[in-house]
Amino acid sequence: MSKARLSLFPLSVIYDGVTRIKNFLYDKDILKSNKFQIPLIVIGNLSVGGTGKTPHTELVASLVKDIFKTAVLSRGYGRKTSGYFLANQNSTSQEIGDEPLQIFNTISDIDVAVCEDRTTGVQNLLESVNPEVVILDDAFQHRKIQGSLYILLTTFQKLFTEDFILPAGNLRESASNKERANVIIVTKCPVNLSRTERKKIIEKINPSALQKVFFSYIQYSKPKPFADTKNWNNPKTALLVTGIVNPNPLATHLQSLGCAVKQLNFPDHYDYTQNDIKKIKTEIQLLGKNTVLVTTSKDAVKLKVLFNKIDINAFEIPIKVGFLFDQENEFKNIILEHVRKI
Repeated sequence: MSKARLSLFPLSVIYDGVTRIKNFLYDKDILKSNKFQIPLIVIGNLSVGGTGKTPHTELVASLVKDIFKTAVLSRGYGRKTSGYFLANQNSTSQEIGDEPLQIFNTISDIDVAVCEDRTTGVQNLLESVNPEVVILDDAFQHRKIQGSLYILLTTFQKLFTEDFILPAGNLRESASNKERANVIIVTKCPVNLSRTERKKIIEKINPSALQKVFFSYIQYSKPKPFADTKNWNNPKTALLVTGIVNPNPLATHLQSLGCAVKQLNFPDHYDYTQNDIKKIKTEIQLLGKNTVLVTTSKDAVKLKVLFNKIDINAFEIPIKVGFLFDQENEFKNIILEHVRKI
């Protein structure tokens, strides 16, 4: 922990106390959680961002959507609206947020909605599209609604066991609240993670007898061209433009494809402007011929609409989740068995 963040430790003690009181009141049923008669799968984390909630939400949705009518409900972080919105073909990131729009564009045959109050959101979904399953994205701390299955994410690079409460650290609540989870997934693992390291991580997490720990990694798909741009043709240089927590793994992936990489890093959920587009085009001109723009699917939903005409080669890199140690079928079975028994 840096000296600057260490100085904030007294505030973390206060923040921790507030969250402990809130959770105590919900645990003792003094504050009431709203319940529903359909499966509500909660995906979340204890830390602030960067654990891979969106690709894991897409994974769970893809597992159940062909059997059960499925909806995803998110807060819609970063949107310029408030209240309940159901995504449609004309929805924008300004209206519903970049990650919900990415999910809507990526996973077919599901409904995607946003609402700050998850109870209100589920009620509206039941009235408008009547889903059989609702996946609650980033709702681990939303105690006003009671999920039927809780999936807790933590990154390989920064386990929640090695972090501190805000603002000295990045935890939204104490690590002891892992006990609410049914499934814990260690995300963004190296693909060559050893069984010895896996055992050490499980010992650090110290799951209960009823909790299952999984290990996932990010799979990068082939570069996908924006609209009318050309196909990927082994470019020499990639200008990587991102508004995510940690773009370095994607930069490393591009280097593995033979690209020299220049990064333009913006804050997470950044709202791009026309001035940013001018800056991007200038950078590409300076980098020379055979340079392409590369971004994430989350950023692409915002960047695309700012190009009046995409006169540069621009690509997004879709990602999906894979499981290590042959855990994929086990995870799938847990999800489907849970949905079937509700």
